[in-house]
Amino acid sequence: MLIEDRKLLLENIGISTWKEQDDILDHEARIKLVAGGERAGKSFLGALYVIAHVDEYNAGDIIWLVARDYERTRAEFTYLVDMFTKLGFLIKASKRVDPGEIEIVNGIKIKTKSAQDHRSLAMEAPVGIVACEASQIDHEGFLRLRGRIAEKRGWLFLEGTFEGSVGWYPSMWEAWQPYPNNEQAKSFSLPSWSNRLVYPGGRYDDEMVALENLHSDDWFAERMAGKPAPPRGLVHNMFRNEIHVRGDVEYVPGEPVHLWVDPGYSQVTKSAYAVEAVQIIDQQIRVFDEVFEREMTTEDIIEIASTRPWWRDVQYGVIDIAAKSIGETRPFDVWLQTGGVHMMSEKVGVMDGIERFNTFLKPDPITNMPKMLFSPRANGVLSELGGSPNPFDGQVHVYKWATDREGNVVGRTPRDAFNHGIKAITYGLVHNYGYSRSEAAKRVISIKRW
Repeated sequence: MLIEDRKLLLENIGISTWKEQDDILDHEARIKLVAGGERAGKSFLGALYVIAHVDEYNAGDIIWLVARDYERTRAEFTYLVDMFTKLGFLIKASKRVDPGEIEIVNGIKIKTKSAQDHRSLAMEAPVGIVACEASQIDHEGFLRLRGRIAEKRGWLFLEGTFEGSVGWYPSMWEAWQPYPNNEQAKSFSLPSWSNRLVYPGGRYDDEMVALENLHSDDWFAERMAGKPAPPRGLVHNMFRNEIHVRGDVEYVPGEPVHLWVDPGYSQVTKSAYAVEAVQIIDQQIRVFDEVFEREMTTEDIIEIASTRPWWRDVQYGVIDIAAKSIGETRPFDVWLQTGGVHMMSEKVGVMDGIERFNTFLKPDPITNMPKMLFSPRANGVLSELGGSPNPFDGQVHVYKWATDREGNVVGRTPRDAFNHGIKAITYGLVHNYGYSRSEAAKRVISIKRW
């Protein structure tokens, strides 16, 4: 819809837009990610985006409103019912949003969907999707939405607030700042002060200045300015969701499966027992699945792993060398006696292991492809890398260097916490490839599954 036509259409129902909204609505990108500050009007903008394309819809077209759960679609749904009613386009609308449906002229339907119900994200091919509070949708859910618009070359509008600046949402925001790009995607910030109804003084409204003085710079950047403030002091700061996490990292039946394990012994920090399931295909490490649990025995972990479809292809195993000496029932022995997996192990220095891990995050100089890829299902190790919230409590817990109160790195020793998936992979990389300082050829282990 032309800018003038949209403005006239909205003015007829008493709605006017401000420049920050127009810049987003009018941009040519097919996929848009809007990181908004609190009270910036993200939900209202999501509804406006549906209205802005109304002249492009054909009879029978479907648009989705998707959120982590149905309730989080309510604001956009309510705005649309109100606007379509005033425009005279509304045919009918459900009273519920779980699921909800709006029908407008020409049989065009707007349906609510839950990203947690994968069945609801199948069968149909929408012409457009508004992802409501998109930062709360997991990466796998985002990839599903991206796949659903492919058939009809539809649009995708993602709107949300940064939650600790970890995960795929801030990562995509960073990647999509430059435009144009191969994804036809553009990211935007919609700061709180752009809502002149709430903050008539704009950026220097008295209330906005008070909030800035009251809170930290990182809090203000995320919650008010709509800009990411990623955790400081990340050990593996080369990791990027948009580069290293892909939805097509899947188990390949018949290919050998490696299990790289860190048992996570601390009862004080409730450490995770991490089992990273890996296949090495065309010299690329592919972490396609994991078992990532707390307060479970090795027998419990083996029981979980043995139900996975890839268990039949497990041939190799590497485990923390401490697994040979801890407790009367050593994890090393349990893996062999209960799981039939003979684990290899060797001592790995902290700094040497970090360097080896980093070399596999670095893209190959010839193919420009990363040497290690992760499935979004491996959310335990991804949370340690800063790629997703912690799977146990939904908070930000990452493997990081010791830092002072201002976030400056202190010393060269990382905190030994929130790193069990990372350590498991490090043990596997060192055992199979040696240390990065050497040119030793890959040492693929002889068969380890008895």
